[in-house]
Order: sequence, then structure tokens, then C-alpha cells
Amino acid sequence: MGYNGLGMQRWISTMKPRKYLGRRSKPDGGGGAASIGPEVNSYYHIKKRDFTFLKNKTYSDSYKKELRSKLKDETKINNRKIMMSFAIGLVIVFLIFVYFNDHFDLF
Repeated sequence: MGYNGLGMQRWISTMKPRKYLGRRSKPDGGGGAASIGPEVNSYYHIKKRDFTFLKNKTYSDSYKKELRSKLKDETKINNRKIMMSFAIGLVIVFLIFVYFNDHFDLF
């Protein structure tokens, strides 16, 4: 059995190692087919993306107002963070100058 402490589960300790280049490790599922050609599009369902629906979508005025208010709130919060970090940086620089002035008589 072995020791399975610290949350180790039994299924983890009894797992078998993966086969080298087994089916799970290949992106095409182990088929070994070339990754180019028309059959790849049918296998992976690759299509050209079309985003014109985003331009055609209309939003209500209340939703637009809600988004604008959220955007204003986020910019206010970001501006506050920037100003606080700037103020803290100035205080730290001032304290460094005071410390070095006492030790080295800079001013």
C-alpha cells in the first residue's frame, strides 16, 4: 500500500506512467496524420471567424449608461492607486534623503 499522507490520494499513487508519445500527448489524438490539408479543417472544425455580428449588435441606453458608470468607477480607482503609489514613493525618497543626510552631511 504505502504511506499516503498529506492528502495524497490512492489513485495518484497507483497511476501508471504515460506511454512515450502515447495518444494523450499528441495534439491530433494519435492519428499521426499530417497537420496540413483539407482533412485537417474537417477534423478540427477550423473556420474563418466572422465578427460582423459585434458591429450589428445594438445595446439599450440603460446598458450603455451602466457600462459608462462602471468605466468611470474603474478609472477613478486606477487614478487613486496611481496617486497613492506616487505619494508613497515621494515619502520613501524623502525618508532616504533624510537618512543619508544625517549620515553623510549631503545638505
